[in-house]
Amino acid sequence: MALEAVSRRLEVTLERWPLREPFAISRHVFIDSLVLTVHLHEPGCSGRGECEPHEFDQAVGLEAQAELLRLASRPRWLDGLDRSNILERLPCTPLRNALDCALWDLDAKRSGRRAWSLEPALADRVGPAGPVQCIPTVALDDPQAMAAAVARCTDAPLLKVKLGGADGRDGERLEAVSAAWRARPLLVDVNAGWTSTDLQRWLPLAQRLNVVVIEQPLPPGADGELPRPPGDLRFCADESCTDRGSLPRVAPHYQMVNVKLDKTGGLTEALALIDEARRQGLAWMVGSNGGTSLAMAPLYLLAHGAACVDAGAGHLVADRDPPLDVRQGWLHAPSPALWG
Repeated sequence: MALEAVSRRLEVTLERWPLREPFAISRHVFIDSLVLTVHLHEPGCSGRGECEPHEFDQAVGLEAQAELLRLASRPRWLDGLDRSNILERLPCTPLRNALDCALWDLDAKRSGRRAWSLEPALADRVGPAGPVQCIPTVALDDPQAMAAAVARCTDAPLLKVKLGGADGRDGERLEAVSAAWRARPLLVDVNAGWTSTDLQRWLPLAQRLNVVVIEQPLPPGADGELPRPPGDLRFCADESCTDRGSLPRVAPHYQMVNVKLDKTGGLTEALALIDEARRQGLAWMVGSNGGTSLAMAPLYLLAHGAACVDAGAGHLVADRDPPLDVRQGWLHAPSPALWG
């Protein structure tokens, strides 16, 4: 589907990209990634971006596609949109993320420069830094299967483990993974799957097994029930932290935030969120909701200085061409042909 603007043309597609194998978290088992792709064309140049309009609901994705095309049909609306005004002109949604990333890509292509060179402060942080190391993730499963999955993980200073099972076996899972990981540091991601009682139950075990971060242990709205973390362990806000507007709610209860492009509504707000989190003394990690290499490529601009980076490649049956450059767990700058 496409609509003509005065000098720009917007193309929006909705697709499912199958995963190589199912991936389970506390609330869902994924077999594919539902992605919305935006192509923003202008004479002699184009940019693109990708988002996940919903984790799995095709109807929501179709509604998102129609909404974006409706906006673009307004006279000169598309021509007047740029990175300086997108936060005011669109609400914080995954749709804004796809369009914002397309604008960054378009500006990079038009200028003949890499995306991180468009902003001086960003260029200073990203330009000379080179690749960044990513952490592997073990999906929620039975304890033995999760332990076996550790053997397939790249060697990294930290391993991310999905917990939040409703069967009461999270302790077994944690014990099994820790043993296979040889008691090295762990990040536990609960995806809001515990109650405060569950958290009190598993917290001593987590500390004993060298868990250094627990990501979103409780549902959003229950953040005030979080205890003070023991020792050097930190709580990380994921579902509770969207954009800068959520920081006053999460800062009193968390020591870290997970920055994801779909949550922030794009790269522009994600960079602003990181700056504000740093000012408030919060660490940050970088995460993704899946998708293709096009969705993950802009994460390279967020990754430098992060406590950890949860992004990778190879999880899809097929990917963009060229794909994101991830070798032995190291995220390299994306090819200009992919993004930015």
